[in-house]
Order: sequence, then C-alpha cells, then structure tokens
Amino acid sequence: MANISGRKGARTLSRFVTAAIAAALIGTTAGTAAAAPATDPAPKAAEASIPQAAPQATAYSASASAPSFPLRAVDDIGWRWDYVPNGSGNFKDRDWSGTNWEGVSAAVQVDKDQDGHPDGQYLRGFDGELLFYKDGVEPKQEIGPGWNIYDRLLSPGDLTGSGKPDLLARDKSGVLWLYQTHADNTLGDRVRIGRGWDQYTDIAGLGDLNGDGKADIVAKDRDGVLWFYKGTGNINDPFASRVRIGGGWDQYNMLLATGDVDQDGRSDLLARDRNGVMWLYRGNGNQNDPFDNRTRIGGGWDQYRLMY
Repeated sequence: MANISGRKGARTLSRFVTAAIAAALIGTTAGTAAAAPATDPAPKAAEASIPQAAPQATAYSASASAPSFPLRAVDDIGWRWDYVPNGSGNFKDRDWSGTNWEGVSAAVQVDKDQDGHPDGQYLRGFDGELLFYKDGVEPKQEIGPGWNIYDRLLSPGDLTGSGKPDLLARDKSGVLWLYQTHADNTLGDRVRIGRGWDQYTDIAGLGDLNGDGKADIVAKDRDGVLWFYKGTGNINDPFASRVRIGGGWDQYNMLLATGDVDQDGRSDLLARDRNGVMWLYRGNGNQNDPFDNRTRIGGGWDQYRLMY
C-alpha cells in the first residue's frame, strides 16, 4: 500500500502566471493554442453502437511496452506529490515535488519524445491560461488564454500517427476537440471530433488498451456504464464506435490513466471510489473486457483535489 506520509524532494514550482487577456479560442491562426473548428464528423459519443460479437484484440507481444507515467497529485494547500510505480501493481512512497500548485485547475502529462515516460506538462490556471512546463526546466512557456471553455483535458498519447502526443479537450457544450502538439510545444488548429460527450462524467486513457498499437480511451456515463473507444489513427475521426465494457462504475468519483502501473507491458486504469480508496484495473488487451478484476491500492486518496 502506498504510504500517504511520504518524503520531501527538493524541487519547487514557481507561481502560476496570470493571463493578461481572456480571449476566445475560435478563429485564431494555425500553430497557436486556439484554432477554428474543422469539419464536424458524425458524433460517436451519442451513439449506442455495441457490436454483438466484436473481435478479440490481439495480445501484446513479449517485446511490447506501454507508457508508464508517475501519478501526480495536488492537495488542498497547493502541494504536489509524485507517486512512482513500484513494478508490482502499486506505488512507491510519495515524493514531495513542489508548492504553489493552488493556481492550477487542470494538468496533463505528455511524452513528447515518445520514449514511454513523461517529459513535460500542459498546465491550466484558474484564469484560463495554458502553459507548457518542461520537466526540470524554467521558465514555463505560455501557450495561450481562454482554456476555461473546456471542462476536461487529457492526452491519451499519439492519436493521429504524427509521432507526437495529442490533446483532447471537451467544451462545456459537450463537444470534444483534438489538438496536435508540435515540437516547439505549441498546438495546431483544433479538430472537432463530435458532440454528445457531456453524457460522460469521466474520460480517461493513456496508451493502447486492445493491442493494436493505437491509443484508446474509456468513458463513464451518468448511469455508471463504462465504454471503450478504440483509436483509429485518423485525425478527423480518431475513435471507432464505442463498445460497452460494463456497469457499476458509478461507485467511482474519478478515473485516471497513467499507463502501465504493474510493468507488464499493458496500459492500466486507476479508479478512486467515494471513500477515497484507489483501485487498479490491470489491462489485458481485450477490447470487449479490457480490464482484469480490480486490486486495492490503498486509502486516503480523497485528500487530493487534482490527480493526473
């Protein structure tokens, strides 16, 4: 069980910068953080397409690997803690990683060099400003204002075959958007994936869940049903029609994906229940039932307001 008492590190994150202007994201030029919408493909989130006999996913080969990120958590006083996987399906004792995170409303780890480990983070302040922070490097890079139009930010990995991680952002009307990241950490024009994603209370994913080499996501609806979205690699239509995984997921108030927690080469899923207990669902490579029975990580995780 992960030790919630932890130990201190030496690194301190400076205070979040204040945005000068609150700007709309629509209508800016390419290569910036805000972009005009592309074509509107048929929505996948609003569909209830459940294959009667979806094919079983190909198993991972022995040489396959999955991204493996630390779990990062921010408490109510603005301290950030890092939990590194211990290789056996749990985490090492937490490591203190800095103060002044009280101004961060959302954070996303990304693997820019695609080596399976994070090397930077996109951070959004409560003022709507988006920054890029390269791990261990100051100062932070300003990306742009206006990101408060989104209520969900995540990066499942490379969704488009570009060799760079992509960002997903859901706006408050339920439309899901995709941003490709560039080598200089700026973002390309946003691409509209589709509407109807406000039916989900959680969207999570990091890496490949079904063994086809493409990044996937899962989404929990308001009835507690979990759905699997297979990645296609197509920027304009990055997900296939959803597949129902199962019900009962409303017992959790947060789903997280940090990649491979147990170091078996498959991406996993973390779920925090309403009592603050964290559970690990090990990935098995089957898109119809992609997770094995849950394993208890430990309690006390409700002390964190932000985990990523």
